[in-house]
Amino acid sequence: MFLKVRDFYQFLENLAPLRIAEKKDVNGLQIGSFEARVSGIVLAVNPIFSVFKEAVEKGCNLIITHHPLFYQPLTFIHQDEPPGNLIYFAIENRLNLLSWHTPLDKVSFGVSEALARALDLETEDFVIKEEEGYGFGKVVNLKKCVKLEALAKKVKKLIKSWVMLVGDPEKEIDKVAICGGSGGFLKDYLKERGINTLITSDVKYHQALSALEEGFNFILIDHGIAESFVLEVLKEKILTFLKEKGENLKIYLHKEESPYKIV
Repeated sequence: MFLKVRDFYQFLENLAPLRIAEKKDVNGLQIGSFEARVSGIVLAVNPIFSVFKEAVEKGCNLIITHHPLFYQPLTFIHQDEPPGNLIYFAIENRLNLLSWHTPLDKVSFGVSEALARALDLETEDFVIKEEEGYGFGKVVNLKKCVKLEALAKKVKKLIKSWVMLVGDPEKEIDKVAICGGSGGFLKDYLKERGINTLITSDVKYHQALSALEEGFNFILIDHGIAESFVLEVLKEKILTFLKEKGENLKIYLHKEESPYKIV
């Protein structure tokens, strides 16, 4: 017996169903064939050239990413520039690309929960709870009050990357929320629940400025690093799936650094 790309598509569908994806989100098989026999798997946040190259070097023909390669329809494909070079490379090397985006954000064990565990924080419930037990972000009750700056330094130590603050570093906090990826939209929902601190990514200038005026705090980290911790969770679930199927495939986690350099 051998497993095909279709088997992993169905595995992901059972794990984080596509029906819960956000509108206009892009998920599923982006490059390749459902009927291709899988030789090995590379897990990554982003479908970038280093991931595709690693897959070939390690003899893997299935890449599973969180972010999709295609968000919008293509009007041209040029071999010498992205994303055309990736498409050509994938086809020439018989690679298959599956992307699973917002469904992995919304499941209980997903992106925000994985980030919370990496930060050694215990979560309660979703910030925004949807039907069927899905949602966005996670609420965290701290065991004791801590200063905002101290929490930020803990985050920096655990993720081994840069951290930025919006708020008073000396502010004592006892409850925070976490949202892997771009979670600035949760600010007003959190304020309604009396929570004034959010660990997330990609907060724009005017949103940060208004938060500062309102006494709301952000601990900001790199988007890709924030979402990378779910890959380890996904790997463990794939290993369980393979064991049930009596299969043994190599699975690799692609390590991706922040594109931002602090000088």
